[in-house]
Amino acid sequence: MTRKNYAWPITTLCKYNYSALLACLNKYEVNFKNKKIILMGAGIRGTMFSLLLKDFGYHDIAFCDNNPEKVGGAINEFDILSFDEVQRMKNKVVVIITVENGYSLIDQFVSAGFVLNDDLFYIESELYKKYLAEFTRQNCEILVMGDCGVTDISMKDTDFTNLGEMIQQEIGIDKVKILAVHAMGMRAFYHVLSAHIAHIGVPKKIAIMANFETFTGKQHLLPRSQHCELIKQLCATLGGIDEQLNEYAQLTTERFSNFKLDYFTSSKQFQTSDSSHNDKLVFHLNYMYKLKEDNECIVYLQKVCELCKNNSIKLLFFIPPVNYMYATSLLGEIFREKYDANVNHLKHIIASELVPVLDLSYLLTDDCFASKHTIDETANYVGRVKQAEKICQALRRL
Repeated sequence: MTRKNYAWPITTLCKYNYSALLACLNKYEVNFKNKKIILMGAGIRGTMFSLLLKDFGYHDIAFCDNNPEKVGGAINEFDILSFDEVQRMKNKVVVIITVENGYSLIDQFVSAGFVLNDDLFYIESELYKKYLAEFTRQNCEILVMGDCGVTDISMKDTDFTNLGEMIQQEIGIDKVKILAVHAMGMRAFYHVLSAHIAHIGVPKKIAIMANFETFTGKQHLLPRSQHCELIKQLCATLGGIDEQLNEYAQLTTERFSNFKLDYFTSSKQFQTSDSSHNDKLVFHLNYMYKLKEDNECIVYLQKVCELCKNNSIKLLFFIPPVNYMYATSLLGEIFREKYDANVNHLKHIIASELVPVLDLSYLLTDDCFASKHTIDETANYVGRVKQAEKICQALRRL
């Protein structure tokens, strides 16, 4: 019987994860010598870490996961073990916790006799640190908010300048502030923006990414969407005085703690042994659903519009590119029909708020994405240059 493969189709890279993992391996090189590496968390970040570790020359790798459905499966060629199995291997392994906000997992392993920064490591990227520094930076005229399409790069890139940095280089870092982190949706944008206006400053212009993955009706509930530690740190930075942000921090913590299964990798339809099948599923889930106006993301998009109107801020939404060439090759013209229906619906909603939309849906051909088979909006260097040019032009016209 073929093992179920829970590997995510990774073509993109958060350079802050890259640098954090490399720094850990360099600092604690002796700890990893002649040991099997156990990656705790058989998800997106874990899959990415396994690919990076292979690039760094490590091949004796396995995964561990607390989800019993995943145990016995694999991430590509690497087994997924139970916690009990890893515990029995204690003296022969080092564990890297790959899960964001994985502090409870540290406690789980420490209770089993593992020692932090000896045979147990938690890789914290600098992404949150950079986000907090940007949030508190003063006197910026323009604010750009988005998700991983703004921060990430292709794993094949040699130039690591991401889209946000390109926009800053074009307009001026002293004029543009970038607040972007993967999987963040409109409710988070609203609360962060509201806190920024109340306590940091009122920008003259704001550009916000409208990524269709965040409008699915489920994405905002996933653990990777919560960023509860980041929201808590924002609250602490403001001294706990922003009640709305404090309440949102509590909500994200509850959502992170209460979530049980990932709707993608737990789907019975998910069979990674056939990558094209999985990619079809992702395109269906993230782009071909029917957009509903009572969706949480739509509700908070309208709240963002109202917030900007009340503070005389010029607002622009931009729809990131979709890899329509790959999607159409897999699904035919039905992909564009359903995707265009959602685009037109979203444009209608935003137009009713008298806010402009920069639609970059079909800006890039498949060779401008992180790879020709990329299933999200992340572009390679050439694609990012094209996007940055369009976004900067729109911001100047705003």
